Order: sequence, then C-alpha cells, then structure tokens
Amino acid sequence: MIVRSWNLRPRPGRYDDAIGLITEGVKLADRHGGREIRVTQAAAAGPSTGLLVLTCEFENLAAYGQYLDETTMDVEAHTYNHRIREAEAPFTYESTAVLGEIDTERPNGNRGRGRVLDVRFGRPLPGRWDDMLAFAREAFDLCDEHGAMGCRLFELNHAGEHSGWVCAVMEYESMRGFGVAGDAWMTNDAGRRLTERLRSDSPFMPISSGLFTEVALI
Repeated sequence: MIVRSWNLRPRPGRYDDAIGLITEGVKLADRHGGREIRVTQAAAAGPSTGLLVLTCEFENLAAYGQYLDETTMDVEAHTYNHRIREAEAPFTYESTAVLGEIDTERPNGNRGRGRVLDVRFGRPLPGRWDDMLAFAREAFDLCDEHGAMGCRLFELNHAGEHSGWVCAVMEYESMRGFGVAGDAWMTNDAGRRLTERLRSDSPFMPISSGLFTEVALI
C-alpha cells in the first residue's frame, strides 16, 4: 500500500476556509483514484501542533503513478494546485511525502480505523532493520491487546531529508482508548520491557511523535 501525505497549516482565523479548500482537493483525489482519503489534525505534537495532514492511499506504485499522470492532465487540478499556493490561500503548504507500507507479518493484527492516531517517527539504525521489525511487531501486539483498532508501519520516500524514516501509526476509537493503551506501556510487564529496550538497546533512533485526531470534512 502506498500513501501520499500533504502537511497543511491553517492561517490564523482561516480554519474553516482551510477545511473547505481541502475538501475540494479531496474530491479531486477521489476522482483520480485516491482511496481512504482522510484529514487529521495534530492535537499534541510539539511545533507541529495544529497541522492538518491530508492522506490518500493507493494499491501500489503503479496506481499512484496513474493518479499523478491523470492529475497532470486535469485542468481543474492545475487550477487547484495554483490556488493552494497563492498568498491569500487559507493555509500554507508545508510539505508532502510518499509512504510505503511495510509488511510486519502480523496476520492477526487489527486493521480497523479510529478517530485518534498515535504517530511515531524514527530512523532505523544500520544493520538493525530486522530488529526494528521485531520490535514493531511486539509493540503493535501490545497495542492491539489494549484496544488499538489499527497498527501500521510505513517507510518515508520522496520526503526530502526525512526519506528513510519509518512511521508507526496506532489508531484508537477515542482518547480514552489511547490512554488505556498508553497505561499498558507503563504498567504491563510486556510494556515495561519494550520501554526498557527503547532506552537501552533500541534498533531505531526515535525522532518525533504526535497525537492526531480525525477532522470531519465540509
């Protein structure tokens, strides 16, 4: 699975206008093959707090390439791309990236979709890729056991200096659900062991994290 993401920051006093313009973009993406299109907002993410993230999924790179080919031939898409970069646009277009889903070989893992997303970024250490996957499997199993609706791992590509990062996403139905899973990392034996490994022998360098909530479109 391939995911395209766009990071957009609403200008002060223009939040509703930003959502309205993003909704137009969602319709264009849907027309040209984007699937599972959604918008989330960083609720607690340090300097990224308040950021809107638009994502859409494609079955593979060929489907994503077809989407790009079609949008380059669509006059309405060209006009839209100009509008979102104008000085009077209701948001600033900060960055974009392509994410490829990594198969963590968890056949029984939950694959649902929630309204709250716990997102973690890191960079795998040289020679520790398999260890990183093993850690992700254990972490996802723990989250699943304590209410996660969906856990997925991605590698960033075409993301500038962030290319090569990995992104773990754990989804929950509510903030309480997120909190229940978070408590398990501090009180559950498996959670404490994973936390200790993060501190002493992590197979990746943790870079950043953020808590995101799904945004209803106009």
